[in-house]
Amino acid sequence: MKMNENKDMFGPVAELPDSWWYKVYVGVIVSLVIVLAALWSFSRYFSS
Repeated sequence: MKMNENKDMFGPVAELPDSWWYKVYVGVIVSLVIVLAALWSFSRYFSS
């Protein structure tokens, strides 16, 4: 494998559009809310 063939691997990475990142942010926030609600409900169930 020649050295010139690796040049594309280390070139600038194209950034993803903002709309894709907004979907990622919403997914992270929704999953965080679900995890927090599950932890809260489990703690309430096992504390009584």
